[in-house]
Amino acid sequence: MSIDNLTEKLNKLSISVEKFEEKTSSHQKILLDHVEKGDEERMHLKDDIQSEIRLITEKMDKINEANSNMPKLSTPFSHIRSPVKPKEELTNPFITDLSHQDNNQVLMKEATQLKEWPTSTG
Repeated sequence: MSIDNLTEKLNKLSISVEKFEEKTSSHQKILLDHVEKGDEERMHLKDDIQSEIRLITEKMDKINEANSNMPKLSTPFSHIRSPVKPKEELTNPFITDLSHQDNNQVLMKEATQLKEWPTSTG
């Protein structure tokens, strides 16, 4: 190989290296821009969240203040404990309270209330 050929290859190689460095530099700049934009967006999001938390805290403070300013009941309801029955139990006359009885006792109780035994029409 002649010196001219080597010089030409070296020039081409240095041009390729320069182009690579330019592209790398532009890619780095693009990445840095994305990171900066992401940081800005995160800061805005953080500010928005903190603002929402402040608003919620203010509303909770107002609710607590309103609760503390309400007149107190002379008889608190906390001592009244009436069992809440499901809708089905309220509307179906055949459902009875099973909490203290086993199934046989309940069936015997209901059987005595029947006027006639049900028949199978199957």
